[in-house]
Amino acid sequence: MAEGAERAPDTLLDAVGRLAPDTGILPGRTSAELTAEAQQVADALKAQGAEGEAVALRLPNGPGWVVHFLGLLAAGARPLPMAPDTPDPEVRRLLELAGGGRVLTPADGPGRPPRLDGTPGTPADGGPGVLLPTSGSTGAPRLVWRPEASWLSEARRYRDGVGLTAEDVLLLPVPLSHAYALGWMCGALLTGAALRPVPPTGLGETARALATGATVVALVPATARLLATRQRLRARRAGPEAAPPAPRLRIAMAGAGPVDGPLDALFREAYGLGLARNYGSTELGAVLSGPAGLPPLCVGSPLPGVGVRLLDRTTRAVTADGPGILQIRTDVLPDWHDTGDLAVPEQGHWRILGREGTAVRRGARWVAPLEIESVLRAHGGVQDVRVAARRRSHEGEDGLVAEVVVTDDTTGEEELRLHAARHLAPYKVPDTFVLRTALPKTVTGKAAAPVRYRLTPRALRAARAYKASELLFALHDLGALSALAKGAELADISTELGCDTRALELLLDTATALGLLSTAPAPDGPAVVADELAAFVELEKRLSRDLVSREALAAVARTGVHQRSFEQRPHDAELVRVYQGAMSGPSARARTAVGLRLVRPRPGTRLVEVSAGPGRYLERLLAADPTATGHLWQTGRLAGPVCEAVRAAVADGRITTGPELPQGDADVCVVANSVHDPAGGARLAPLLRTLKPGGLLLVDDVFLPSGTPDGAPGEGAELALDWLTHGGTRWPTLAALTAALADAGADLVRDLHFEGSPCHLVLAKEAD
Repeated sequence: MAEGAERAPDTLLDAVGRLAPDTGILPGRTSAELTAEAQQVADALKAQGAEGEAVALRLPNGPGWVVHFLGLLAAGARPLPMAPDTPDPEVRRLLELAGGGRVLTPADGPGRPPRLDGTPGTPADGGPGVLLPTSGSTGAPRLVWRPEASWLSEARRYRDGVGLTAEDVLLLPVPLSHAYALGWMCGALLTGAALRPVPPTGLGETARALATGATVVALVPATARLLATRQRLRARRAGPEAAPPAPRLRIAMAGAGPVDGPLDALFREAYGLGLARNYGSTELGAVLSGPAGLPPLCVGSPLPGVGVRLLDRTTRAVTADGPGILQIRTDVLPDWHDTGDLAVPEQGHWRILGREGTAVRRGARWVAPLEIESVLRAHGGVQDVRVAARRRSHEGEDGLVAEVVVTDDTTGEEELRLHAARHLAPYKVPDTFVLRTALPKTVTGKAAAPVRYRLTPRALRAARAYKASELLFALHDLGALSALAKGAELADISTELGCDTRALELLLDTATALGLLSTAPAPDGPAVVADELAAFVELEKRLSRDLVSREALAAVARTGVHQRSFEQRPHDAELVRVYQGAMSGPSARARTAVGLRLVRPRPGTRLVEVSAGPGRYLERLLAADPTATGHLWQTGRLAGPVCEAVRAAVADGRITTGPELPQGDADVCVVANSVHDPAGGARLAPLLRTLKPGGLLLVDDVFLPSGTPDGAPGEGAELALDWLTHGGTRWPTLAALTAALADAGADLVRDLHFEGSPCHLVLAKEAD
């Protein structure tokens, strides 16, 4: 080192300690305060034997995450960052991959130290470093270990190559548990840039930070698209006099996924600058970067200290032209690392064609799935798309399959094929288009590995499960549900029903063994409402023999939802009666009361209700406020008659009806039991347009569970069969609805889940 030259920091905490003590490195924390807090955490963890051990860090984005991350490294531990909603079984699996370890729990009060919960793991050699799970997009998840020196090297790349400075305000709406966000965070800790980590789903918070002075924002393509869509909607409403959405923004960089032409143009329209590019890997961090304005799918040129070369895919020899397999090395990790991506040089930068296993060779030409995805995504009816090869027996003859999630029922395979043919060379047009309900994604919005289905031992139990349903239906037919709800004795039930006592005893004992009944004392909490249970049993009994029979399920699987028999059959008044009896019972009425309390209607509230029921929200609102007005749109073939109070309000002009929704004058829009219907409540943008500024959207519906962490089926998953045969399949999970709301320019305000039920009340509003 030259005389007088400053020695490079050895650790990230050392880098923070070299900043001016009053540097505002985090909200509410100077660099001196951050150093002191992180050191306190380190001392507490050292006292608990954390050195060399893998420690799960499962905290939300925020200053506390940074404090505990630095404290773990300073204690000599190996932090294993995870998303805050990572389930316990997955935490245990990842710690087992790391050789065992504990979970960090922050201090639960002033003056109390953080603690490590669980069984201590086996310490590893090699010094402080970070363990990162791979995204799983290339195969089974595994752990990657990166020493602290590698993170300092990446921090220098952001300083010397990207241009991050101490004057910058860096906004990070990316999970800090992801390598991409971690690299940016280290750049801020080295340079002294003001670091602003925000929740990845907090689009409103991100937009406000951009409007109030952020100069650099690190994005993933999915978030960039949502932010730009949201801002474009706001700009159209506000007009040309609106304040600039990001007055100080100088760099908006997208990484962890490809940037295509439509996304770049959309972001430029919304924020006045295009997306800079970032390419890296979990093992090496950011290695390539380029300014805004690069051609689509280009990711830039090597950052300082990074070497790049291509290998011929067949011979594995170094090649200058490509396409070839991209290999990278850095000043800290000098061995060549195979990224698994196919790339070509283009205008002094590198263009990524896709993963080596997904890039497709058609005759003498290479086809980039990313390019085809970009073209299809530009179609107005496409929400998401993934293009991959369908391998054939001879190389060079691979087929192309496009899996597409569409936004409306009018976009079919032929329309997609014609769109592709208009914008792509013939050899790039997919051979097959497959319409999907959703595509699996990672936490950063990248395509995850395709789901593979296999049978489990539960399949055999399911083959016998119909007997439990038939038993419950039989008890209903016998008239036993009311007596059983009260906890009656066998002799009394037998006498009341006029049954053979011995046969009835066997039925009831079997029902108890199956978990339908219990002989234990009544627990605290809400009791089973016999009338409501009877209504649901009556409905399920009807569905099991008709709409959701084995024959009906097989038929809809063969023909598709758009050709199912439900829409062609004549009106069935009895089915409507049974359906409404189940769907409009005490629980539904109780949810209505809670839902109206959530929206807090004022006198004279105007409420739009989109419902597959009688208009129960309008009914309750009118009972409480005779000055209220509104509009009712009944959707679906099972809606039934309008309730009397709403019918009277229609007659005197306070309530209007029909599918033509009013625009911009509603205080509240309620979607009750119809948000999954593509012809009704699933169209979120028109629903939001019914609201006046500050209005609220309330969704009252059921959502599918995501399943339990150990793979057990989630309660309520069978509801999907109802949607498949006689309902709608849009936004099946709460996560899907939340993403769709963000795409339509709305923020989730609250999700109220009713325990023991798949029902949710979801409150949203247009983004600020």
